[in-house]
Amino acid sequence: MQQLRAKRGEEFQFLYILTCKQMLNNEQTRGSALLHILMLLLLNNKIGLVECDKVTAMSISKHNYPVEEHTVITYDDYILTIYRIPSSPNRRHPNRAGTVVFLQHGILSASDDWVINGPETSLAYMLADAGYDVWLGNARGNTYSRQHKHIHPDTSEFWRFSWHEIGVYDLAAMLDYALAESQSNSLHFVAHSQGTTTFFVLMSSLPLYNEKMRSVHLLAPIAYMRYHSFILSKLGGIFLGSPSLLSWVLGSMELLPITNLQKLICEHICARNSMFKFLCSGLLDFIGGWGTRHLNQTLLPDVCATHPAGASSRQVIHYLQLYRSGDFRQYDHGRELNEIIYQQPTPPSYKVQYIKSCVDMYYSENDYMSAVEDVKYLASLLPCVQLYRIPFVDWNHYDFLWSNNVKEVINNKIIKKMLKYDEDV
Repeated sequence: MQQLRAKRGEEFQFLYILTCKQMLNNEQTRGSALLHILMLLLLNNKIGLVECDKVTAMSISKHNYPVEEHTVITYDDYILTIYRIPSSPNRRHPNRAGTVVFLQHGILSASDDWVINGPETSLAYMLADAGYDVWLGNARGNTYSRQHKHIHPDTSEFWRFSWHEIGVYDLAAMLDYALAESQSNSLHFVAHSQGTTTFFVLMSSLPLYNEKMRSVHLLAPIAYMRYHSFILSKLGGIFLGSPSLLSWVLGSMELLPITNLQKLICEHICARNSMFKFLCSGLLDFIGGWGTRHLNQTLLPDVCATHPAGASSRQVIHYLQLYRSGDFRQYDHGRELNEIIYQQPTPPSYKVQYIKSCVDMYYSENDYMSAVEDVKYLASLLPCVQLYRIPFVDWNHYDFLWSNNVKEVINNKIIKKMLKYDEDV
């Protein structure tokens, strides 16, 4: 019976996609078709959930780089899968004595972010070529880390976490594991979007981790969200930006895992020869910033196949709370629960001014998720920071990963900074 329901669900999805494709042929109905696809993705959490393909490992192996898969168990028993590229077949520099670089993805993303650009352009491969021991993290709840020692991911209890827990538990455990395995005591750190948020959480909550940082490179950093400009955040902030019955009901759900519907969209809309491929880039523009001319369009099928990679709804709600409050602080459970959890009526703010690590922050004007004014305000609070403003006015949130010129604009700069640090110490 379950298999029959799944098959009927797939048939319905296929017919739905065909209908949307017909709508897309008509200019007057294109916007409606995109909205239909987005809504079906949001409502399709449990229909046709697919087993994760280990795209990260397969991609790395395909390009003849060595890859290791490691399992990390957090303090609160979540099981994370992380990847390691210990060396390179194209090493252009001498081995850097096992110096570790750790890469952390953003929300609804995974370790795939750092490799789908291919060996010439992806930061993970470039770092391996430069002689580094490269580690790729995966946060709880995404494609690769949807496990727990005692709790099943089909229960709401599994999803009662935000990016606070990802920072203090996941990121801490992954960094400790990578350092222990490589027998190192410090590492270089690179993160994008939510990965930067978890960095600020960890470094301000557990300051001893600052001592483990060699250099830090944060792409599209997010902490304060006073000038955040994403239209759905403005709407969501009204309903979910403060504790309410609605935020309580929606706050322990799985959000946008990879499903059969997603695979159908990739096959029929985002394929390399599809006349509707513009919808895929349009969705990235809608979320990350309209009008970019930098996105590598040939990557769209790979991006579609690996994104969205799943998360907890509470991660999004936590960001909406930041937008509503104007503060960078822990999750707001409501006055009553706050008194129990925090011993105060409102959540405590993260003390970013106590972060000792020297931080390089890369930001752009056309980033809907990371506003220029918010980045500058955050920089004013950090004791040691250097800002890099991207020299293109149309550069958006995803260009930090998948632009045609990311190698020249971002990656070369990061690697040069790391090499200089290692030569000076």
